[in-house]
Amino acid sequence: MNKARPALVNRRYLRIKIFQGLYAYHRTENADPLKFEREIFESINSLYTLYLYLIKLIMQVGVAADEITATNRKKNLPSSEDLNPNLRFIENRVFKILKDNAQLKTLLERAKITWDEEHDDVRRIFKSFKEDEAYRLYMIREDNDLEIDKELIITLFRDHLVMNDIIHSALEEKDIYWQDDLPMAAITVIKTLQVLPDFDATNTTILADLYKNKEEDQLFAKELFRKSIQFADEYGKIIASKADNWETERIAFLDLQLMTMALTELEHFSTIPVKVTLNEYIELAKVYSTPKSKVFINGVLDKLVIDFKSEKRINKRGRGLNE
Repeated sequence: MNKARPALVNRRYLRIKIFQGLYAYHRTENADPLKFEREIFESINSLYTLYLYLIKLIMQVGVAADEITATNRKKNLPSSEDLNPNLRFIENRVFKILKDNAQLKTLLERAKITWDEEHDDVRRIFKSFKEDEAYRLYMIREDNDLEIDKELIITLFRDHLVMNDIIHSALEEKDIYWQDDLPMAAITVIKTLQVLPDFDATNTTILADLYKNKEEDQLFAKELFRKSIQFADEYGKIIASKADNWETERIAFLDLQLMTMALTELEHFSTIPVKVTLNEYIELAKVYSTPKSKVFINGVLDKLVIDFKSEKRINKRGRGLNE
């Protein structure tokens, strides 16, 4: 059975990108909204490049392992283990599926994605991984199937590659924004590995999609960005009126942006439940704003939801969406 492929982008990720774009837009004098909108989508597209780099990194470990094994055979005084190595890791089915897949090969070549400059670092990571109990147990297991192979590669990726400071530095040199995007890309790589098929996938699409629903997600991002700008002044005044009579200038700039986006969703996105919107922006406040922002934003938005409902400014379609 061919399991559903994952997608990299979800609505929370899009909200984060819009939030970052709005911050940059409002901090730039005479800013062109279309320019910042293009940059938002360029940043979203670069997430796929990061995803490909991470998959290529896994493949690079396989190359390093094969290379080390071949080198050991050529030692002046090779041991019995050098001459008759356990090839189970090198022959891991995941490496073969990735290497043989035509789609992946084309994308890696087109984007010129390599880890050649970091190859010595990858070799060291592999040597360290060989000391991992998971690797040792894998090499002596009698049972042998694709699921077992997947399990080991996921352990390698999760515990030894994605968490490695050298890898973090290398990715940051390629794109300074990838540090924020790394968790999303890494989770999707793991999901991709988990659903690799147990049949010849040479000409099968095995990679994640960037969007789950490209047309809907792109429209959501564009509308949220544009309407958050369009209604910024109006919502700023409304927010200030409920913030214990604070002037807009006294409200933390990041809090103001998050609340503006929340009000935009509440009033102009009829298919997103009220609870979903409130929960999403409270979560973003925990990560991107001040320690007290969660309580402050929650309190202000709760008051404004009551007002917006009484003024019939919130009109959701579907059962339960206004709750």
